[in-house]
Amino acid sequence: MKLTVKTAMVAAAVASTAVLTVPGTASAAPQDACWEGMVCLFDGHNNTGDMVQLYPVDTPNIGWAWNDRASSVWNRSGDQVCIYTDADYYGYHFSIPAGEKQELLFLYDNAVSSFSVSGCGG
Repeated sequence: MKLTVKTAMVAAAVASTAVLTVPGTASAAPQDACWEGMVCLFDGHNNTGDMVQLYPVDTPNIGWAWNDRASSVWNRSGDQVCIYTDADYYGYHFSIPAGEKQELLFLYDNAVSSFSVSGCGG
């Protein structure tokens, strides 16, 4: 009897593991989903995770949903983009050339609040 109960428990454990390993649909955008001409922020490193696409215009505040959230950037615009750690183009800034992908490390990881296409100042 104990062998039957033990076998049933092992079978139930294997069945539950199989259910957990079934692949689901990912909610994150694929890395190549960033459209040409846009500035894309990713909440994961190496352009992974959730993504937001922004027009390449001076943006004094990226909004509460993405403030201090980005961990990588893909500048697919034709202009240099300057990211800032504070709103209204204040704080530390970093330049990302046109067409480049950039990991945001140290002071910039989860710290972007604004960006400009008119050059870094400050």
